[in-house]
Amino acid sequence: MRTSSGPGGGLLVAGLILLHFILRPVLTSWAAGPDLLTGALLLGALQLRAGPAALLGFFLGLLDASMALKGMGALMIVYTIAGFAAAKSRDLLFSDSAVFVPTFLFVGVWAVQVAVAGSTGGLDLMFGLVIAPLSAAATALVCWLAARIVGFAFRSVR
Repeated sequence: MRTSSGPGGGLLVAGLILLHFILRPVLTSWAAGPDLLTGALLLGALQLRAGPAALLGFFLGLLDASMALKGMGALMIVYTIAGFAAAKSRDLLFSDSAVFVPTFLFVGVWAVQVAVAGSTGGLDLMFGLVIAPLSAAATALVCWLAARIVGFAFRSVR
């Protein structure tokens, strides 16, 4: 099973990636700011098969790592695995319920942020249980609203 969003899917993902890098100074100044890059990866993975989703994750990890001071290989690996896992989990879990996509985004962003923090040595209890979930909730809300605004439809296609 695959999903289709029409022409808005690629534009939404590209727009979120562009906004992530334009708004990076503002978003990183908040402890629990939305992570638009991970949101773009997860929304893109909803539209792609596992291989292309992993490739998207690899390139987004490379882009994000180019802006970071440490953890380049870790970021690329985490984003690659996240893209692959998101596409595979979509095949197993996808439903037409209204709460699937925001929940998918929340859990996915939380898992990616904890994995990135753990791989770069920044994981502690406060981050894992307070900051990462708040950031994941903000990301899920922003990405879900952006998807609704551009008409990103989540419907099953065989």
